[in-house]
Amino acid sequence: MRHHACQPASCLFPGIPMTPRDNRFLDLLQTPAQPPLIIAHRGDSFHAPENTLEAARLGLEAGAHAWELDVQSTRDGVPVVLHDESLLRTTDVAARFAGDPRGQDGFHVSDFDLDEVRSLDAGAWFVAVDGGYRSARDFGTLGQLDPAADARFRSGSVRVPTLEEALKLTHNRDWLVNVEIKSFPDRPPGLVDRVIAAIEATDTADRILLSSFDHEDVAAADRPGRQYGLGLLLWTPIHRLAEYASRLVGADTVHLSAEILGSDGVAYRRHRDARSLRHDIVESLRVAGLPTLVYTVNHQAGGMLARHLIEIGVQGLFTDDPAGLRIG
Repeated sequence: MRHHACQPASCLFPGIPMTPRDNRFLDLLQTPAQPPLIIAHRGDSFHAPENTLEAARLGLEAGAHAWELDVQSTRDGVPVVLHDESLLRTTDVAARFAGDPRGQDGFHVSDFDLDEVRSLDAGAWFVAVDGGYRSARDFGTLGQLDPAADARFRSGSVRVPTLEEALKLTHNRDWLVNVEIKSFPDRPPGLVDRVIAAIEATDTADRILLSSFDHEDVAAADRPGRQYGLGLLLWTPIHRLAEYASRLVGADTVHLSAEILGSDGVAYRRHRDARSLRHDIVESLRVAGLPTLVYTVNHQAGGMLARHLIEIGVQGLFTDDPAGLRIG
């Protein structure tokens, strides 16, 4: 991050090296008067199966500043783009590997080699008439999908992408990406190293924000001379958050659930305005030079939470519906 003389972070936390980074994601977050970044959560998840290249392309077309993806490791050590530890929800693994003993353990991605994962259909679940969690039916968009896209999702040709494929798409489209490492609870050895190797192989460090709920992974990725940014993910509050994020973990940004900032609190339920949200948390991070990004905000055209979060100073919003989250 770029800091002027005696920036608040260095004054508050003496001894913390504030290393300048040539990173486009961080630069955009810190640009004065820049509207909050809209980040397509797992791509445009309202209109395409999450964490696929199809969802990424639609997120870009919808005008998102960046997309977010989740990365896990296959049994043979290849980082792939998938959210759940299990392949059950977003692929046809149960049908394709019916009777496989690995099903007794829940069809974990860490129990399958890349060739097996790549054989799975990662699209049809999204457009199923009886689709479940995070399907088009669940989001209420099943009847709104582009017919050509709908046909592709049903065709069986959509695949779980590798991290390298996702990063190459991001590079080729001159875009930005938040890569979330999903190592917990399986904790496959070497995942952080392999993610960083994929970043280096695709020459994408300058457009990447690397994050995780596993703060040991974030700290492990804080390496000398790194160009990629680091984000600390939280879903519950932490005491002295700014100091924890900067001093102990080495993060450049903090990614909070909307609930941490009070979106489900009594005060906000009674009085839905920015003053009922935890502006003190955002302000403490701002003083420390740490941009605040909030997940997952799907209130469209105004469900007002997005505007209230912007009013208290957040710099980024993760959303499943980048086109619907119109700001301004």
